[in-house]
Amino acid sequence: MAQFWKPGTEKPRLLEDEEGGVVLLSSSLSSSSSGVCRYGYVSIEKQRQRLPVYKYRTAILYLVETHATTIIVGETGSGKTTQIPQYLKEAGWADGGRLIACTQPRRLAVQAVSSRVAEEVGVKLGEEVGYTIRFENLTNSDITKIKFLTDGVLLREMMDDPLLTKYSVIMVDEAHERSISTDILLGLLKKIQRRRPELRLIISSATIEAKSISDFFKARKRRADELGPSKEPAILSVEGRGFNVQILYIEEPIADYVRATVSTILSIHDQEPPGDILVFLTGQDDIDAAVQLLTEEAQANGKKSSGLIVLPLFSGLPRSEQDLVFSPTPRGRRKVVISTNIAETSLTLEGIVYVVDSGFSKQRFYNPISDVENLVVAPISKASARQRAGRAGRLRPGKCYRLYTEEYFVNEMPTQGIPEMQRSNLVSSVIQLKALGIDNILGFDWPASPSPETMIRALEVLYSLGVLDDDAKLTSPVGFQVAEIPLDPLISKMILSSHQLGCSEEIITIAAVLSLQSIWVSTRLQKELDEAKLRFAAAEGDHVTFLNVYQGFLQSGKSSQWCHKNFVNYQAMRKVLEVREQLRRVALRIGIVLKSCERDTLVVRKAITAGFFANACRLEPYSHNGMYKTIRGSQEVYIHPSSVLFRVNPKLVIYHSLVSTDRQYMRNVITIDPSWLTEAAPHFFQKQRRDPISH
Repeated sequence: MAQFWKPGTEKPRLLEDEEGGVVLLSSSLSSSSSGVCRYGYVSIEKQRQRLPVYKYRTAILYLVETHATTIIVGETGSGKTTQIPQYLKEAGWADGGRLIACTQPRRLAVQAVSSRVAEEVGVKLGEEVGYTIRFENLTNSDITKIKFLTDGVLLREMMDDPLLTKYSVIMVDEAHERSISTDILLGLLKKIQRRRPELRLIISSATIEAKSISDFFKARKRRADELGPSKEPAILSVEGRGFNVQILYIEEPIADYVRATVSTILSIHDQEPPGDILVFLTGQDDIDAAVQLLTEEAQANGKKSSGLIVLPLFSGLPRSEQDLVFSPTPRGRRKVVISTNIAETSLTLEGIVYVVDSGFSKQRFYNPISDVENLVVAPISKASARQRAGRAGRLRPGKCYRLYTEEYFVNEMPTQGIPEMQRSNLVSSVIQLKALGIDNILGFDWPASPSPETMIRALEVLYSLGVLDDDAKLTSPVGFQVAEIPLDPLISKMILSSHQLGCSEEIITIAAVLSLQSIWVSTRLQKELDEAKLRFAAAEGDHVTFLNVYQGFLQSGKSSQWCHKNFVNYQAMRKVLEVREQLRRVALRIGIVLKSCERDTLVVRKAITAGFFANACRLEPYSHNGMYKTIRGSQEVYIHPSSVLFRVNPKLVIYHSLVSTDRQYMRNVITIDPSWLTEAAPHFFQKQRRDPISH
């Protein structure tokens, strides 16, 4: 059996390779260099020195010393993410109890990179090198010197420490991804620098964004007698260690990119020399479908697809399964990693020689007029396409198979993606800024300004939730309590309402379940899954069904066999327990008494309505196909087939989120009484008086 070396444990013995070299077997979460050397063991120090970023070490440290802001342009794989925090520590930026922070847009990248750096530094993860993501803190305030965290977690830290005084250097990695949290963070860090001129910022970004980020951080000219680092941002370009990547396009557009992906994987496996394959699809549903198709092909074809190790990669994946993606490929096998755009920039996977690019990703799009936010499968930008292709040229020349035509790439594909800030619902962002004391939201210095309509809609929703007062300031205590809970404000309001209604135990369970994509196993056995759901189905809807599943899980003694038998995802249920425990602590901290309503589902539904009244929908009279219309905005929506209320079609429902495919589908739906809406938010529904809510 192969030994796996976990950071912080004793190194495994070296095994003789069949060809006389030595292989170090390691499951290290490699972010920029592999712990495995095929022929001869290479020390970690040697590996670090081989990275492209190494020859810029002195230049980077000089620029950080002399400039308040340093922008580093470097391709993924240059080693910047894992090495720069270590260079800073070696140069003394973490002395005297100070901390070096490195932020990532994604949780998975935070875990992977911190593991790798801990291994390189030779410490146990959580000691000198640690990480913090939502609902998980693996740091030690006495000894941690390098801390990896998501942008969102650093924003939350500002609530307790607005000037981030414990950090000497903050590195914002993958800034070109332009997530909402990254953009808000950049705006706030620019403000903090005015008050803390000694704070150093490193912004790491792909080429195209560097100039605009530099313009954003440009400060006034400083006086001749002014001391301290230069306010003018420095830009340093770090070359990647890329090999040539041959780009192959399809000749005619395809109808089904999942099937096309699977046949491309099989033909690469059949015709191309060894090397792992990285596949880009849009989300968990597509990935599951592709894995299923590959499995079926393997059974049908026997030899043609033997030797393939198929591994999914998406953000909701349990940690143990994520680790498999980073472990070395056994001799004579070929690894196929089927990923969302998470592997586009944040993570480096060793051994990839072939990339299959579907040309799509899942993106959020919000319409402030109809107040509907959708996760839509949308075409990627040229910048993303280049990032994806670059994944194939890390170890040796590679190939990228693009499942779209060259003409489309050249003439129709957008150059850049739209920053998330300009296509998202900003309710959570506005409340965060308000909690940080930034009252003039419209005057805030954004790297990309959101539309005024989106801002106004966010303020309106927060006002109707009772989070903002007539002067658009946070209300006390509700506004401050909602800001304190690290969840969507609608869920936070639902939790607060459960306190008054005496069902907080049930509601934090529901909140924990809603924080995951799904608690059901993805399977092709749709009939069996539907039958399993019926065992727990509640007439009131999905949220109460979740309570039944949770209850069953506890009664089974948290058994994985019970989960397997009932098509419930065991890893998801373990995560529910973890998140629930964190929420319990937050609830107690803000003064919520935890109390059970003992199966009184009426108060549970009232609490959900108090948070989600803006998502109320009414069944259209005489509708034969189950069409609903949102009460605000009259959007056509339908109950998602995964809901226990699919085909039941109650008169009035509230949904948790919308998904767009051929139609707008409501996910996680619950039945409500019309009187609860005006009770929960009278001012929100008063425009409806002429058109009563109930028929």
